[in-house]
Amino acid sequence: MKYIVSVAALLWAVSVFAQDAARVVVSPITADSVQRTLALTGTTRAAEHAELSSLNEGIVTALHAEAGDTVNKGDLLLELDAALAQAQVASLQAALTQQDVVLKEAQRRLDEARALSDKQFVAQTELAQRESLVAEAQANRARAQAELDYQQELVARHQLYAPFSGVIAQRNVDLGEWLNRGDPTFELVSNQTLWLDIAVPQEYVNRLQDNAKVKVRFDAHSDTTYDAQILAKIPVIDSLNRSFLLRLALPQTDELQAGLSARVSIPLNHSEASVVMIPSDALLRQPDRRYSVFVVEQNQAKRQSVEIGQRVNGHIEILSGLEVGQSVVTEGNELLQDGQTVEVVGNTDEVR
Repeated sequence: MKYIVSVAALLWAVSVFAQDAARVVVSPITADSVQRTLALTGTTRAAEHAELSSLNEGIVTALHAEAGDTVNKGDLLLELDAALAQAQVASLQAALTQQDVVLKEAQRRLDEARALSDKQFVAQTELAQRESLVAEAQANRARAQAELDYQQELVARHQLYAPFSGVIAQRNVDLGEWLNRGDPTFELVSNQTLWLDIAVPQEYVNRLQDNAKVKVRFDAHSDTTYDAQILAKIPVIDSLNRSFLLRLALPQTDELQAGLSARVSIPLNHSEASVVMIPSDALLRQPDRRYSVFVVEQNQAKRQSVEIGQRVNGHIEILSGLEVGQSVVTEGNELLQDGQTVEVVGNTDEVR
């Protein structure tokens, strides 16, 4: 009877041992190459963005644009009182007409003298004098024309036109206000050509690929990823932040406007290296905010702390803590205990 009890106890111990064996799926660890990227944020800006100013001074008599209006290149935006300038134009036009009459008369007298000179009825000194009068009349007319052109340009500067097509972002002037030359009037922004400016840490200045395609995701359009291209690396280091300006060329689309915030992923030169990658499901976060995984050795689960790098397509780069040839638990690891017996029921080699 005592023997029977001993056998029963043995069978009970075996059953308990079998129940303690956790069923798990593992993944072998291998080394793989990974393209390293630099994740940064930036803000879009318009290639054409101008604070328009008045080219003349005067009272604002008409406004033809408001904030939010879309204008085309050459559209009239505002007008200044040009009554005095236009009166001066009229005076100079009269002076030019007078010079035309003088020149015409001088030319007639010269032609007459030349005809008589052929018949030797006019002395050569008289002919030369009349030629001088024609030259003087031509010079006076040219001066009168230049003065008229100058005054007409002043009249034209009493009107402000859009230098390019865009949207009026702000109006800084009111009707009846006195403007001095150079005073700001409108802020004009074009969304036709957009740039994305990013401050890049100086240690990456030589690791950016020229003309590389960059993935851009805007906070205002989080469901869409855009392809941008490196346009320029501004070779001036910001001494305060120890960074330099990287400018990206954005695609032309009606969805994007100046001033949007964006997140970018920039590929780096010489970044493809052999690294240890494991499936994300194998990673566990500990209460102290560190990370660990379970590896299987001789049918036992052993917890190992790891240092992680970047995440790539469902996998995680392991900087330290694991070696090639080990196997990590990817399924059934949530309730595992360190040293617990495991039964491997699946094996996947889906590594990056």
